[in-house]
Amino acid sequence: MHAAAAEHGGRVSVACRGDTSESSRQTTNLNRHTPKTRTIDLLSWRQHSLSKGLAGMTTQQQIDIEFDSLARENDSPKLIANSKATGGTLLSVMKEQLSTCSSFDFCVAFVADGGLQILVEAFHELKQRGIKGRLLTSTYLNFNSPDAFRKLLEYDNMEVRVFQGNLHAKGYIFDRGETSTVIVGSSNMTQTALTCNKEWNVLYQTVENSRLLGELRGEFDSLWNDTSTVLLSQDWIENYAAYRSACPSKPKSKPTFQAAVIPTTNDLEEIKPNKMQQRALEALGVIHRKGETRALLVSATGTGKTFLSAFDVLATKPRRILFLAHRRRIIDASRASYERLLGSIYTFDTYQTGKNTSNATCVFAMCSSVAKHLSDFRPDEFDYIVVDEAHRTGSQGYQSIMSHFTPRFYLGMTATPNRTDGYDVFALFNHVIAFQITLQDALSEEMLAPFHYFGVHDLEIDDETVENTALFGRLTSDERVRHITEKIEEYSVAKSNRRGLIFCNRNAEAKELSRKFNALEYRTAAISGQDPDEVRDAAISRLEAGELEYIFSVDIMNEGVDIPSLNQIIMLRRTDSAIIFIQQLGRGLRLNDGKEYTLVLDFIGNYQNNFLVPIALSGDKTYNKDRLRRLVQEGDSTIPGCSTVSFDRISEARIYKAIDGGDFTSVRFLKNEYLDLRQRLGKIPSLLEFDRNGSIDPLLIFKNSGLGSYHAFLSKYEPDYTVQFSSDQTKILKFISQKLAAGKRFEDLYLLQTLVEAGHEGYRHMREAALRNYRAQLRDSAVRSAIAVLKGDFATPKDFVSLLIDDGCGPRLTEVFASALRNAEFKRQILEVLDFGIARNRLGYAETYENTNFVLNAKYTYEEVCRLMNWEKNINGQNLGGYFYDEKTNTFPVFINYDKAPDISESIQYEDRFVSPSKLVAISKNNRTLNSPEIQRLQTWPGNGLKTYLFMRKNKDDKGGKEFYFLGEMHPTGEFKAIKTKSGDNAVEIEYELNAPVRQDIYEFMLSDLSEAE
Repeated sequence: MHAAAAEHGGRVSVACRGDTSESSRQTTNLNRHTPKTRTIDLLSWRQHSLSKGLAGMTTQQQIDIEFDSLARENDSPKLIANSKATGGTLLSVMKEQLSTCSSFDFCVAFVADGGLQILVEAFHELKQRGIKGRLLTSTYLNFNSPDAFRKLLEYDNMEVRVFQGNLHAKGYIFDRGETSTVIVGSSNMTQTALTCNKEWNVLYQTVENSRLLGELRGEFDSLWNDTSTVLLSQDWIENYAAYRSACPSKPKSKPTFQAAVIPTTNDLEEIKPNKMQQRALEALGVIHRKGETRALLVSATGTGKTFLSAFDVLATKPRRILFLAHRRRIIDASRASYERLLGSIYTFDTYQTGKNTSNATCVFAMCSSVAKHLSDFRPDEFDYIVVDEAHRTGSQGYQSIMSHFTPRFYLGMTATPNRTDGYDVFALFNHVIAFQITLQDALSEEMLAPFHYFGVHDLEIDDETVENTALFGRLTSDERVRHITEKIEEYSVAKSNRRGLIFCNRNAEAKELSRKFNALEYRTAAISGQDPDEVRDAAISRLEAGELEYIFSVDIMNEGVDIPSLNQIIMLRRTDSAIIFIQQLGRGLRLNDGKEYTLVLDFIGNYQNNFLVPIALSGDKTYNKDRLRRLVQEGDSTIPGCSTVSFDRISEARIYKAIDGGDFTSVRFLKNEYLDLRQRLGKIPSLLEFDRNGSIDPLLIFKNSGLGSYHAFLSKYEPDYTVQFSSDQTKILKFISQKLAAGKRFEDLYLLQTLVEAGHEGYRHMREAALRNYRAQLRDSAVRSAIAVLKGDFATPKDFVSLLIDDGCGPRLTEVFASALRNAEFKRQILEVLDFGIARNRLGYAETYENTNFVLNAKYTYEEVCRLMNWEKNINGQNLGGYFYDEKTNTFPVFINYDKAPDISESIQYEDRFVSPSKLVAISKNNRTLNSPEIQRLQTWPGNGLKTYLFMRKNKDDKGGKEFYFLGEMHPTGEFKAIKTKSGDNAVEIEYELNAPVRQDIYEFMLSDLSEAE
């Protein structure tokens, strides 16, 4: 590569040149790769050249060498192998590339409906932005569906051609002016290839005239203009569809061969438990051997609970079985499943009023029928009773049944044991949970169909609209109907054979929307709990038969409905409960022949409880705000298998707003979440049991200013807790819980644990023990800081009780603390909090950043920053301002509240702002000039060894959001500019470069515009 350069006005203009002859370009009518000019700051270039050892060369020579180096560096390949654990799926990479490219060329053999579905939002955004692209696919094996081809025609910014032959190439090119990103490998545009298959794809960055890029373009253009290639059109699609339907159908796929599982011909027809069911049966076996008489099976909808219960019957061989359910459709389906598996062992009958079923060894019955005629049955009539939808057992009918019968074993089955009415289902089954299969487990094991969830913004719908009947017109307005139907068509790849459920806020809304949909030539019906079973069953049968496209309802379809052919779930209601969200989502996830995936559209209004959406999708109930935000940004990587999650810009902003506004430390919230765990365990949970059972983060209890410790919470709200502590003991527990239990520095916790358990003698051997027990290397500076914190030298909060003294011979416990520890229960609770904190530290804070006590991308309060910087004294947040210099440690943390719109105008000057994920412009405090001490200190870096660290938060008004992301070390680039602020004060604009780019999800969150939520 060569470069021509000219210096002018302190800048260097660089024009990249290569062989520009037509023969060497090998491009056709889309020749958009003309020479570009790049402008580089001359001072920065010369500083850079010195660091690279290029001094003494001409600017021309330096540029030649640097651009050759750039080409070599950017051609360095990167493997993408679809790992959701690291977020490295081809889908995530493609979406990122599409969001920033200026044009694109794709060549893939297969474009499946599912592959197009997970890219539909990205393709729509490209269309809105006017980004042009070319897609070349094929008729190879007649794999591509006519529906996928029809969907591609909707994107007028994308030219699509079809190679009519055996094309098997897979390549993706994303252009950005003089550079391009190329991905070549094994992945077609299918949902599995982009997300969960084991694939090898190589990504590399290259400049425009690289040899390999030229060869790729040449091959692409050759196929693009081949005589066997045709332009995609509606007429061609119809001819293709007719030919494809006339071809013999493909043989039904079989499970992938595994050497350890070699079935015979008969085995292929035999029903066998899957992996998760095998594990559940083993767990049930343990329960039976223990002699338990009741147990709960908690399993996501569609995971085969009925067959699992039948397998357990087969294993335990009871004399007579009773299967109870609340709907006739469930009874009939369950009986059919049992007969398939147990037909040669048991005889079957369905109980009805007055019917004698004594000759059947396996009886199926509706709860209501049995409850009204208990006198027809002896208490010991059945050895094994299965209770389906066991979360309903709080009703009087189920209570009377379970009080009457005395079987050897009750098995309760439910997907949602936590009831919204507070009834303790767990207690009814003696708090014995046989096995649990979560939605995430089921997706990971491919027990359910994958789903592609899209959070799309609703119109001006908020909590008042839903609750105020006077505003009903907004829910059913023509404008909202038009918006909903436009989004359905925009996101639907397959327009034929749609079978969906649409969930609404009210029955009247469901009926009116159904009427308006039908007027637009959709085929729909609305049903409610007021309709008799016959009407509801008829609507479901019509949906299954394809006579209806959608059924509108409120909650009658949440449970007790089995429609495997469902392929769309549309949510037009606010999310008030993660339980109900999962119930409704689960309706569409049953596996079914020919169903590749389920499309989920969630219309998100401006609701306070929108934070429940990421909680429901992920199953994460810690209510940690940072985790919730990351779930929104990186939903694809949090959902197992091939399922995906995506939010449009406005719905994303609305969820962020709800997360920021959520008060997860309120007593009411904490009590409800505590009660859920208390009921599950049947006892007062320990601190570690919150984490083990996926419950709320106990730190939320500690952060409540009126509580401060778990002891204080239990004392107020747990009737069975009778422990009492002295005033000093209570204060000590509160201090350790609030200041140390988060686990952000190991030395504080381990020092205190060592002194409590082993005293001064333990301290002498503390370093060796830490290395042996935790593989932790204690840092002397951190230990000294920890001693100062526990003595009270670092800070003396209100009600502080000093825990240590140090007379020069090493730290030891104060007499007050030592005396308090003579209470065995107090000592146990102190050690429990310390164990909890150490567990948190090892899990999230063990890998610290470059000779610091901080973890990159973790969050810290002002006080924690001062403490973990090993400063001698805590500095009040108001005195810290935007930054603070500590002379003894030569550290300079910079604190930024970043609440800026993503499209901030260049004309809006003097705001802290990102230039890129690696570059930041920050403004000094007011009344500062280029001669101010901190500016001089920055200007003399790196000679003075100053360590500058970046701490950033999104919104200082966020409830509970007093923590800053630690984004690592940064250094000034040498760009300093004296400015006047909006108020007319003197200030300095400072440009920094970060040592490590800001993680993508945090960067996008910082740039997100929460005002779009309105």
